[in-house]
Amino acid sequence: MLAAGLLHASWHSLVKSGQNQITVLAGMGAVAGLCACAALPLVPTPPPAVWPVLLLSVTLHIGYKLCLAGAYMRGDFGQAFPIARGMVPLFATLIAFVSLGQMPSITQCVGIALVSSGLLLLAFDKLNGLAPWPLLTTATAAGAAVAAYSTVDAYGTRLFGDWLGFTAWLIALDSLTFFLVSWVLRGGNLWVELHATRWRILVSGLLGLLSFCVFLWALSRNAVGAVTTVRETSVLFAMAIGVVLHHEALSWRRIGGAVLIFAAIVVIAI
Repeated sequence: MLAAGLLHASWHSLVKSGQNQITVLAGMGAVAGLCACAALPLVPTPPPAVWPVLLLSVTLHIGYKLCLAGAYMRGDFGQAFPIARGMVPLFATLIAFVSLGQMPSITQCVGIALVSSGLLLLAFDKLNGLAPWPLLTTATAAGAAVAAYSTVDAYGTRLFGDWLGFTAWLIALDSLTFFLVSWVLRGGNLWVELHATRWRILVSGLLGLLSFCVFLWALSRNAVGAVTTVRETSVLFAMAIGVVLHHEALSWRRIGGAVLIFAAIVVIAI
């Protein structure tokens, strides 16, 4: 999951730095979708009970991508990413408790609280206490969508009984559907933009695919709240990427947020 966090931050950075986030998301989805389609003949066909779960998950994934693109259009990487990710562990734990009956342990609750506090501290340091409502709304909605699809996907992998099969079908369906949505939104410009950013799309697609496969593998074996919390180490990697590549300054709030997130990982690990 630490490796998945690094991959997650990397592809988000590539998406944010693209000229049009919806186009990059559609392109990287197409890359992941082609890989998933190649795996479909090797995995079982979903039973009837799994199809509603897949359709719900696809809907949530598309909503997440649209909200994420909206957040990146309204704020920089250091603003949108921490706000969206800071909401995920709390939402995911609550949804998993209500829908799946997963009761987090005391240590998991402490870890979730720590990582959420650290992420929000990072976010509001960049915002200097002034959160633009359009950015805050889209980033929070993206975080809620991640929490919702994490719970749905955890249920789907268990219901299917084959995490790889569920992952392949989900990625294939999600990629195709979002590409069609992007085509409607971008029109003929989509093909020109895809060609102009083809290398960025290829790299981000492979990074996103690998990161998501690790994430679903972990969800099939562990509690949703704990898995999503450890995944949020992606913000630490995002902070390092911002400092090294984008020359962003460190502050006591950012350092404090990093310490809280590290403490959360230790608490959950033990």
